Amino acid sequence: MPSYIKKAGKPPVAPQSDETRWVVAEMLAEIEKRGEEAVRDYARKLDQWNGEIVVTPEEIERRTRDLPPTVKQDIHFATERVFRFALAQRSSVRDFETEVVDGLVAGQKLVPVNCAGCYVPTGRYAHIASAYMSIATAKAAGVQTVVAASTPYKGEGIHPYVLYAMKAAGADVVLTLGGVQAIAALAFGLFSGKPADILIGPGNKYVAEAKRVLFGQVGIDVLAGPTGSASSRMTRPIRRWSRAISSGRRSTVQNRRRGS
Repeated sequence: MPSYIKKAGKPPVAPQSDETRWVVAEMLAEIEKRGEEAVRDYARKLDQWNGEIVVTPEEIERRTRDLPPTVKQDIHFATERVFRFALAQRSSVRDFETEVVDGLVAGQKLVPVNCAGCYVPTGRYAHIASAYMSIATAKAAGVQTVVAASTPYKGEGIHPYVLYAMKAAGADVVLTLGGVQAIAALAFGLFSGKPADILIGPGNKYVAEAKRVLFGQVGIDVLAGPTGSASSRMTRPIRRWSRAISSGRRSTVQNRRRGS
């Protein structure tokens, strides 16, 4: 008989508290009402960030110029492989149509969404994998505009490793924002003028709740928590980006009639 030295149990899944729901609802309403001004206020209050929200290419270059060469090589190594796999995955799904019965043709057409909002959490650690796993995959899917956001790190803007990963993966717009204010800015198109069709990326309970509330107005990947980034990224790429490359925001199959 086999014996287990250690066996994982099934942790209870606790619903979001009433306090979390109230905080997120209030923040989203305030941001929807006051726009970028409200986002800046929350960035100052919650992240002590008074700098620019949009990170310019010149700033990205300045802050990542002196990174260790090995770090840059590792990021490019991982990004290239994620991108290559995503391209192969995209190629495995094709447009088609078939005549089900006389005069009735059903088919599938895959069209990239216009804009993907990619959230990359930082907190105590630099989640560089969340950058290239979301941004590079969106680019491989053919998404025209990718807006990425990440939390200010120790008062110096986005962590330079994350910033470099965003650049390497192909982000079109980078925002120094975290939490609910970042999710709202991505969804509403603040600072970029490009409202997201889909929101990608894990986060804390406030981020998860913001995505839950906004679902319907915008597509989402999954309601991943702080420890959900690895599992949701590695086991759900097909579900996530089949939506991102589908026609419109959530439709994956286009049916039409001919001759009737």
